[in-house]
Amino acid sequence: MAYYGQQPGFGGAPQVDPSVLAWFQSVDADRSGHISATELQQALTNNDWSHFKLGTCYQMIALFDHNYSGTIDLHEFNSLWGYINQWRQVFVAYDQDRSGFISEQELHTAFSRMGFNVSPTFVKTAMWRYDVHGRRQLTFEDFINCCLVMQSLTAEFKKRDTKMMGSAQMAYDDFMCMAVANIKP
Repeated sequence: MAYYGQQPGFGGAPQVDPSVLAWFQSVDADRSGHISATELQQALTNNDWSHFKLGTCYQMIALFDHNYSGTIDLHEFNSLWGYINQWRQVFVAYDQDRSGFISEQELHTAFSRMGFNVSPTFVKTAMWRYDVHGRRQLTFEDFINCCLVMQSLTAEFKKRDTKMMGSAQMAYDDFMCMAVANIKP
């Protein structure tokens, strides 16, 4: 049975904003009380109204699917929704020309202000990797994907940079495992 607005059990779960509940119910096409990646894809759009790729939706569900069901319930969706809105605020803040896209220069500014000390060459490489349309600009979804990998790789690097000097020594296999774990098809 689907539990909209509350979780079964003692004590209850945190409150869910009524607008998030309404959005969840409209996306939960099969009324299961859980949202699949396919259902989530219908809810998420870029600034140009294109839907997020199914692969991105699977990644987002994986981030918030605490019971490893492959779906998210209302409370997991509520957390995901907050996360997406935080990223949207970051995206809007760095989209200085209000084009609805992040340019290479805007991406470099965003990385710098988020604390990533990266070279212009790295920014060009990131733009090349995440600009799936070859327009030298990132959609909201592309920006999220790029930043998620930046965060993940930085966290892995910090584990190896024990002296916090900006360098780490690692074995080839360790590097390859770290890189492959962060490659998103």
